[in-house]
Amino acid sequence: MKIRQRPSEIFEATTDLACRIVDKFVEYYDHIDGFTVHDDWGSQRSPFFSEATAQEMIVPYMRKLTDHIHAKGLWADLHSCGHIESRIQCILDAGWDSWSPQNMNDTLQLFEKYGDRICLGMIPEIFDPATTSEDKQREYARTFADKVCIPGKSSFISVYAVLGGIMTPTFREELYKHSRILYSN
Repeated sequence: MKIRQRPSEIFEATTDLACRIVDKFVEYYDHIDGFTVHDDWGSQRSPFFSEATAQEMIVPYMRKLTDHIHAKGLWADLHSCGHIESRIQCILDAGWDSWSPQNMNDTLQLFEKYGDRICLGMIPEIFDPATTSEDKQREYARTFADKVCIPGKSSFISVYAVLGGIMTPTFREELYKHSRILYSN
């Protein structure tokens, strides 16, 4: 005998499970600041689903989870791979505090438009550390900071920048120095 479930029943059950997992982590670990949820929404070229489908089938359940995380006083971070910048409204509607887009998304455009509503993982201009002088690395860091260290908007260095190898000691040092100057003005 097959049991048929509607997608909404499956989504509701998995969301309830995720909320119970959050509860268990909070119960047993007292130094949690937030949760990163992995749920890839797209491929290198485009999202897996339309905006309408996301708003109907994904956003309400993710909102339930982010509301649950927020009720615990914690941060809700979305890790979602793919070229999904066109689904930013779904990410916002679902209540995510942060998202670290992959570099096929226009992170600077996302930051300019939505950086006051969500903390975005940013990827500085890619360079080859082996062939880029320290002076040029410092220039890249200052240029990057000028674009993303803006009061009223929030960002962080994306894991994709770290994995890409551009977070050299020279770049990090200059980014740290220049961002402090920008934020102190």
